[in-house]
Amino acid sequence: MEVIYTKDKEWLDKWDTYVAEKPRASHLMTTDWLKSYSSYGFDYEVGIVIENNKIIGGFGSVIPKVLFFKFYIIPHGPIVNKGYEYYVEALLKDLYLRAKELRCCYAQISLPISSTNKIKDHVFNPAEVKFIRNNFKSGKLFNYVYCSYGLNWMDFTEHPNTDSYLKTLSSKVRQYVRLPYKKNTEIINVTSQIELKKGYNVFEFNANELGYKIRAFKDIKDSILGLIDSKRGFFLNIYVDGEVKASGFYILAGGHITNVLAGVIKEKPDLKLGYMLQWEAVKKSFDLGYKGYNISMGGSEGVKEFKKRFGADAMFYEDPHFYVILKPLMFNVYLKFEKYMKPYKSQISRVLSKFKK
Repeated sequence: MEVIYTKDKEWLDKWDTYVAEKPRASHLMTTDWLKSYSSYGFDYEVGIVIENNKIIGGFGSVIPKVLFFKFYIIPHGPIVNKGYEYYVEALLKDLYLRAKELRCCYAQISLPISSTNKIKDHVFNPAEVKFIRNNFKSGKLFNYVYCSYGLNWMDFTEHPNTDSYLKTLSSKVRQYVRLPYKKNTEIINVTSQIELKKGYNVFEFNANELGYKIRAFKDIKDSILGLIDSKRGFFLNIYVDGEVKASGFYILAGGHITNVLAGVIKEKPDLKLGYMLQWEAVKKSFDLGYKGYNISMGGSEGVKEFKKRFGADAMFYEDPHFYVILKPLMFNVYLKFEKYMKPYKSQISRVLSKFKK
């Protein structure tokens, strides 16, 4: 086993191909997603596990550096192929040494761990990684990089096509899914920055209306366009009477599609455009031969209920987050700094972007 730490384009392309196909992988490991943190002044790298000239695992790391604090954050993973679990312990030791080599004060991992049979292909069984606590503590002390904590899974394994799956949903949901297709709607697959901005405006409108924060368009646009250009992501705009009224952003990774962002400008009569967005992702999942769709965790209670109507089962990973403090004195100083900054969380990204060195 060899671990290659790299940002070389040739290796990154190979890594993205691996992440797209392997079921334990996540969209959080794609290089375009990792690069998106550069708007905060964060660095990144991928650690690729090689055996016999073949990729058998690895991880993507975000490397925040603020003032003299430096961190090694793995949003999802590390992972290895099925049958190579015996390498995980050595891989954890290797990334520990890598974080120390980079003079980080703290390292954090987020492993997909679950004993749930429905998602067994996408996770480690707890027994396979029980040794983690030998070197890492359970928990998560750095909260400025989004890390995985579960799958909100729609399972297609018993269904040959979308019609079969649709029949399992309630009559009301079936009605809502069909409704927008009968109206004056047009679906556009976004490929240009101009069209992308129109769609992102919908996300920003929803965020302002409901009082939550999303990343600024200028900070995320290059990553979204990169994923679209590489065919590892897609972005949909739904037009009604010549105006964008709903948008969705999706990433292909781990042998499935993940719903990353979705938004609707609601008007009367309600055309149920949110149902159309999700059904388009379901249709594409079947077209690609995927066994399921990750409609994504989180959201308001209303959003969670909406996702549940599609037959989604929110499955939390079992104790996924672990950390190790590499420089206790420096990390304690950071904790005091972070405690001071916490009331100003909405301004933190602005602060981070000013310390790029």
